[in-house]
Amino acid sequence: MQRLMTETDHAATDHAALAYLARRDVSRQWRGFLAALLEVLDAQMDRAARDALLRAVGQRFAATMPLPPAETLEGLQRLMNEALAAAAWGHVALELDPQDRRLRFRHSAAPCIGTAQDPAGAWLGPVLEGLYGAWLAAQPGGEEAGPATVRLESLEPGLARLQYGA
Repeated sequence: MQRLMTETDHAATDHAALAYLARRDVSRQWRGFLAALLEVLDAQMDRAARDALLRAVGQRFAATMPLPPAETLEGLQRLMNEALAAAAWGHVALELDPQDRRLRFRHSAAPCIGTAQDPAGAWLGPVLEGLYGAWLAAQPGGEEAGPATVRLESLEPGLARLQYGA
């Protein structure tokens, strides 16, 4: 008798697909180089300094693909996804949680390169924090609020969850 797939089965299948895409979509010519770079950063810097550097890299990455002003959350999500697609950096879903006054990011299929000390590629979290923080700060009204602080909630290969707000 054929078993029906449960929501948990679908979620596991979706996650496995995202993890596969995140690893596969990193160009072979960059995998070894980026892994070596990350290992050197880990050897030369403590975790806080390394993460601060990677956030700054994310901010600079955002500056290379500035977003025009968006009037709606849906418009902002569309603009972010266009920029991410152009860089082959996956895609994002934005959700405003009015109860806890947070903007939530679900970033899927981001490039994943692990190292011996960091097989899940957690280095990507601070880069995404810097990227999204810079994009939000550059939106109308963002500059008055000061730097946008986007924080990583969780990261696994192929999926990062971040938040901004209270």
